[in-house]
Amino acid sequence: MKTIKKTFSFILLAAFLWGAVGIVRPFWHRYWLKKDMQVAAIYGTKNRAEDTRALLTQKMKERGLDITGDDFSVEKDERNRVYISLKYDDKISLFGKTLKELEFSVVVTASEVKEYF
Repeated sequence: MKTIKKTFSFILLAAFLWGAVGIVRPFWHRYWLKKDMQVAAIYGTKNRAEDTRALLTQKMKERGLDITGDDFSVEKDERNRVYISLKYDDKISLFGKTLKELEFSVVVTASEVKEYF
């Protein structure tokens, strides 16, 4: 009886952890996507917008995300300020079923730094 109870508790705990990972995954992707965009924005202050877009494409391939460089809006002004924005959809799914569709909007800016203290 104790082994059945332990087995059932283990299965219940594993299902709970699996569900927690499924719920947190889209927000985890958004966090790391924003970090990658910040790196690309800083890179973009010293390089062309096309090079920045290529860097973003490369980072998305490394992460295995289905986002291309064309999905990003990369703008650079005359003062070398870079603005990168992205709108994309993700979903919360558990055990192969989609529970909720999510729409994320991520915006990042960076300015060129010319002087250090």
